[in-house]
Amino acid sequence: MKKFLFVFILFISFTLFSQEVNDIFKQVIILENDAFELVPAYGKVLRGEGLVSDIDFDLMREKYREVLQDGDKNPFIYLAYGFTFHYKKENDSASYYFQKASQSAGLDYLLHLRLYQIFSVNVVKNYMNYEIDQLEKLKYMVGANSLPEISIYLNILAIENYKNKNVDEAFSNLLLANKLDPFNFQVVNNILNLSLKEKRFEYTSFALSRYKNYFKDEIIKFIFVFNVLKFLRYFILVLFIFYTVIFTFKNIDKYFYFYKRYVKLKFLLRQKVFLAILILLLPLILQMSFIIWFFYVVIILFSFYEKKEKMIISFLILLIFFIPLIYRLESHIIGHLNPNDNISVILKVENSYWNTKLLNKINSLLEEQPYNTALLFSKGKLYKKGGYFDDAEREYSKILLKGEIFPELYNNLGNIMFLKGYYNKAIEYYNKAIELSPKLAQPYFNLGQVYLKLLRLEESNQYIQKANELNYELISTFLENTDENFYNTVVIDCKIPERFIYEEFLKKKNVIDTPVMMGVRISLFSIIPFLTLLLSLILTMVSSHSIKIYRCYTCGTPISDGDKIKYNDKNICLNDYKIINDTISDIMKIRKFESFVRLKKKKSYFIRRILSLIFPGFGKIYEGRYFKGGILLFISLIFLISIILQGIFLRKTTDIMLELKFFDIRFLFIFVILILYLISFITIREEK
Repeated sequence: MKKFLFVFILFISFTLFSQEVNDIFKQVIILENDAFELVPAYGKVLRGEGLVSDIDFDLMREKYREVLQDGDKNPFIYLAYGFTFHYKKENDSASYYFQKASQSAGLDYLLHLRLYQIFSVNVVKNYMNYEIDQLEKLKYMVGANSLPEISIYLNILAIENYKNKNVDEAFSNLLLANKLDPFNFQVVNNILNLSLKEKRFEYTSFALSRYKNYFKDEIIKFIFVFNVLKFLRYFILVLFIFYTVIFTFKNIDKYFYFYKRYVKLKFLLRQKVFLAILILLLPLILQMSFIIWFFYVVIILFSFYEKKEKMIISFLILLIFFIPLIYRLESHIIGHLNPNDNISVILKVENSYWNTKLLNKINSLLEEQPYNTALLFSKGKLYKKGGYFDDAEREYSKILLKGEIFPELYNNLGNIMFLKGYYNKAIEYYNKAIELSPKLAQPYFNLGQVYLKLLRLEESNQYIQKANELNYELISTFLENTDENFYNTVVIDCKIPERFIYEEFLKKKNVIDTPVMMGVRISLFSIIPFLTLLLSLILTMVSSHSIKIYRCYTCGTPISDGDKIKYNDKNICLNDYKIINDTISDIMKIRKFESFVRLKKKKSYFIRRILSLIFPGFGKIYEGRYFKGGILLFISLIFLISIILQGIFLRKTTDIMLELKFFDIRFLFIFVILILYLISFITIREEK
């Protein structure tokens, strides 16, 4: 441990004049400046920046003696006064005031660190070791409360070093910051970003391994699940929009063909086309929600879709039907990530060290729920992390008094007894934990540690081996961190049982009715689109009057009985028939026809059909319709890329829009149903 303390302090290069450090570090700066600025030249010597030969130590002694006589207890005053003896080779007096400086620092870890650095600069080895001893005595205080503060400072220092192009120093700061506070996600993120920018890939693997550890923790699991649900919600909608746009482009010619040929209005052809465009874009013209327009388009064009396309769209609308359920589960998680929620507080205890603010939150929650087992367990664990073993035992005992017993509780109680030196009681608790859960690795390992303390080596070895068999990863990770972990207490605590987290999770039943996307209420998704799709299908099936629209076998354009021609038992359009018919010889006619249908003559036809399903323009390009096919392919690629880019939603944030203003769209859907009745009195059935 001393070796690590030495390495730890050696790595900390305190740039105490940074404007970004927090109030704790500023207090150290103020105390040091008050002492060293009394005689600036002498202060520079103590900081290792001046020449010893320029200083009159007798004069310095007089000045600092006057300050001490005034009752100043600043440790840096004692330090400066002690060095006036040190440089005059009066070692006994120097030692006395060096010890006074250390005593004045009390339990303040930063003051001891700064004293160590000054001793190091002035090469006072005895008192370098003395300060290491002081930090060793304070290890519970340091481990429980203060190292995360140093980690924050080192993270800031790393940023400054990187700005000053001290890349190696920045990496050193970040790696040490991660050791001191492994739960600081920002530190790991900075290591990853810096390693990628500087192409130092040995640090990249380190950062990625830490990311893996983060995702093992329960709170990150909740955040990850939240983002997966959020991604899934947007993915379904984007997929629906994607296929709506693709199928609309693919079948829009049928839509216009229907108006041109079958709408019995005394309009010119251009007027009919304009009417078709007007009806298609009506929601956008009325400045309604963009997402509503996609549902409207599906309803208008549903009859024109091919059978497979209808199946795809129907499946996607059924998926949209489940979006409210996804959002409700997502809202559950948002609620539990609230800093004042039970689950949030419980999980923070699992992923932090001694924290008085967290303790206050638990106390406030326990005022309302004094018998909440999960909160009592978390409070006991938090006290243990702070070194308050009696308080931890009291909180755990409250759970036992309630009559609740579970192996994790007995394991953690055993740890308290072990740390207090009651080894027989610890063994009793560990055995109870094993009796309740023989497959729990922690009590076996902890029993091994107790027997090791009692010098019963054979039994110790047996229990530790058993723990390794049950959970090798847990035990090996714990042992790997033993030499460098300030928070190591020899024994392993159990985390709160997951069933308590799920019980807290399931307590919340009410979820606000909020928008899924673009201001549309999710309650509407629950019923309206499903009913409109169902209505369209019913109208299609019951309609007695139908008009057949075919696809030209060679070019794919819509045709009907009035403008189709049979050629080689295939229905083709008049334009293609005219081109073939104008060919002089019969052989050339056959070749021309074969060139039109060359797509079906290729060996890779099946593969291209699959590609055409994913990229609708792909088939058009192979048919020779490069312009339309290119547009479709471009649009499909754009939408496919947008789907892939949905991965940006898998980030460590929980932001979501909860205060959108809604537009009442009930009347719009009534209008859509009326339009559906108007255009669905005839059915458009496609035959290939």
